[in-house]
Amino acid sequence: MRELTNIVWPRPQELSAIELERFRQEDLELDTQIKNLPDVDEKQLAAYLEAVRRIADEEGKRKAGAETRATTFIAAVATLIPLMTWALGNTDHSICSGEWGCFTWTAVFTLAVVYFVTGAYWSLKTLAVANFHVIGVEDIVLICEKKKDIVKELIQQTLLQARKNRDTINEKLTFIKIAQRRFFNGLAVLGLLLMFDPLSRFGTLTFLASKLEVSATPSVVGPSSCVPVNLLMPFKLGPPKNSKSQMTKSN
Repeated sequence: MRELTNIVWPRPQELSAIELERFRQEDLELDTQIKNLPDVDEKQLAAYLEAVRRIADEEGKRKAGAETRATTFIAAVATLIPLMTWALGNTDHSICSGEWGCFTWTAVFTLAVVYFVTGAYWSLKTLAVANFHVIGVEDIVLICEKKKDIVKELIQQTLLQARKNRDTINEKLTFIKIAQRRFFNGLAVLGLLLMFDPLSRFGTLTFLASKLEVSATPSVVGPSSCVPVNLLMPFKLGPPKNSKSQMTKSN
């Protein structure tokens, strides 16, 4: 049931307080391990630094990808507004000729609008998550003032920032997945909505409605039916055989 609800109305997965605390403790332990990294052989420093840079670049690509998709969905929703306005004004009037047709069309149209608006909302939330860490000028100046090993410090600082950015980027990806699923649900509902217009123009909806009414009407066979009387009564009714004797006795 939860999976079906998540398909119809996607929402972020809610974590319990115990799970949140466990994740927070794991992050603190990882930060401590990064700060207490042992000295690395000078011959391997370049390889470690290159690996750390690749990790940071991958996190940056994930962030840029989520923000690009969010901007695309917002632009797509803005583009679909004129199409939905046109569909609203040019829909065949026969759809609302009956109560059930008008109600169905209005409900489907409203559902499509809700999907698109909420998809744009989650896209905006994706862009609103802006807590991102980078190595700045102050970090390099502090390393130089304290005369630390700059390569080792860069490795530690980059790993720490990548770890902190991972939470932010994961949140962005969660929001953009919700926006994407809401957007595609809206497209599916809009496609279903646009099917009503050609069906009504060709009279398909009216034909189906008449068939349903005929099938729902009970058929009653009675004297007013079209069955011939001679088929129901093929023989003529005559007086019983003993009717003559009964009359004689009575006389």
